[in-house]
Amino acid sequence: MQRQIETECYVMPFDFEESKKSNILVSGTNNTGKTRLACGICSILEMAGWRNIVFDNSGVWKSVSDLPFYIEVEPNEYWYKIPIVSESIIYDISNLVPESQKTFVDFVLRDLWESRDSFNIEWVMVSLEEFELYGRSTRGTTAQNIFRIMHAGRNRQIRVLAISTDLALIDSSFIRLCGIRYHGRLNIEENSKRKYRSYYGKEWLNKTINLELGQFVYLNKNKLETIRVPCFEATDKPIEYTPPIPEKPKGFWSKLLEGWHNWK
Repeated sequence: MQRQIETECYVMPFDFEESKKSNILVSGTNNTGKTRLACGICSILEMAGWRNIVFDNSGVWKSVSDLPFYIEVEPNEYWYKIPIVSESIIYDISNLVPESQKTFVDFVLRDLWESRDSFNIEWVMVSLEEFELYGRSTRGTTAQNIFRIMHAGRNRQIRVLAISTDLALIDSSFIRLCGIRYHGRLNIEENSKRKYRSYYGKEWLNKTINLELGQFVYLNKNKLETIRVPCFEATDKPIEYTPPIPEKPKGFWSKLLEGWHNWK
């Protein structure tokens, strides 16, 4: 059931039930408000008890989101040493070159898939900035885990929020897997307009070209409408994640002393 979601200062149309069945796509050229919109969606899900995993190659999420933690991923870092986090987290991968960004995302998503089963209580939303980097082709080796999660992630209670500048830069198979879509102002390139028109027709193409900042064409259950979304403003900013210090193993004499006290 679609509901108008409202927090203390944020109101937008969002369908909770459909977000469990399908993936979400946010598109639009620069300065349309798509990252703020995505932050708002993640904030809504966070309050609903979802776990959020964000891959941010723009470097802005840690300053505009209200998710609790972030980790800056540095070049030449042994990725297997990056802590596995069971809480919502932003991976700031802006310091990595695109090829390394794709490899890192694939590494984390493979681990996420293997850590889940069919009986999870907690839902997980995976958000990907500049989705065209990963969704250009389903044949790429680093796209396989994204493709698997977008297709079958519902069975493991994982969904994907894809953020992109242009539909023309994404493989159509990924777009079809997104039943909820928010489209901001369109690029002026002919390929962009042609791809958009093939999905929604000339009338909606003309509407989308003329959208203003914060306006989106909203698709849900094959119904289109024009909406205005307020700029998301975080009241609390994420802090850098610090792994918990593992408890130091007890020595022989400590164990002996503890056993003596328990015996007494």
